[in-house]
Amino acid sequence: MASVVDIHVHIAARNQAGCKVSTVMERQPAFVFMLLADGVARESLRSDFDGTIRETIVGALDGAPSVDRGVLLALDAIWTDDGVRHDEASHLVVANDYVRGIAAVHSKVLFGASVHPNRGVAAGREELERCLFGEPPAALVKWIPNSQLIDAADRRHDWFYEALADAGVPLLCHTGPEHAVPVPPSVVEHQRLGDPRRLRRALDIGVTVIAAHAAARFFPFEVDYLDDLAAMMREAESNGRWRLFSDVSAMCLWPRIVTVPRVLGSIPSERLVLGSDYPIPIVDMPPLLVHGLRPAESVAIRRIRNPIEKNYRQLLAMGFPETIGSRAGELIPERARSWAQRRFAG
Repeated sequence: MASVVDIHVHIAARNQAGCKVSTVMERQPAFVFMLLADGVARESLRSDFDGTIRETIVGALDGAPSVDRGVLLALDAIWTDDGVRHDEASHLVVANDYVRGIAAVHSKVLFGASVHPNRGVAAGREELERCLFGEPPAALVKWIPNSQLIDAADRRHDWFYEALADAGVPLLCHTGPEHAVPVPPSVVEHQRLGDPRRLRRALDIGVTVIAAHAAARFFPFEVDYLDDLAAMMREAESNGRWRLFSDVSAMCLWPRIVTVPRVLGSIPSERLVLGSDYPIPIVDMPPLLVHGLRPAESVAIRRIRNPIEKNYRQLLAMGFPETIGSRAGELIPERARSWAQRRFAG
């Protein structure tokens, strides 16, 4: 039986080497809401921020009986066009080594790397290859272009795409507006970096691209790219070359009520991948307003306390196909899967 993998799980740390959570980040409405909804006490954060966050995230993954593994995501700092790390504008930084260390000792954790292409060809390639082929090897590489200031359409990133394509490692790229990780000024300009059409270059070079959140807006007044992503999916079907997928992370939130049927109706089921975006809260969706969610199912799901389990079970109840869970196993490189299997065998 194929493993169920949640490819989109976040973590944060303040006191680990190379990690950062800025005051601006902690004051974000999304961050405050996350702590309240996930039941994380401020007192616990003050006494042991890193340990509290780590135990909350890994504990949720360990306690989800239907989810076999989760990809825990690093997040690189912002790097300027001339290859300089821009710490002041980087509000959430999660070092690759920190996530790799967690994956090395937790059987349900897979390593999700993050390398900013503006590190440059020499330094960037060194860090990328260290992640792709190290111990443990990366299951995928994660970008949030809006917050990391990455223009995915820039031809200067071709070397990065060629390395991913050659290694067979997917790029999990945030698409659509970003609200959880602060977007540097000019916010309007940088939110446009979430346009999935900027990923055409990566697809042409042969990268397996997973567009996070189906490029959908969160608030009704925002720019929405779901129709553009759906058009790209049709293009992928017709050209037979593009390896384009979409994860369904952060769908179990009330503002996504109108988004769920649009995703189900416009993105081919075989191109959908399970994600939660945890610790972004997983809420109980109202059955009368959500397509496919019957009251009896809703009652059973409300009783599930584990957020990662709740996310997966609720997505299935809302009409997403069971193949979302096993799809990641077809996209993640075999060396990442087999490393974890060998490491924790027996």
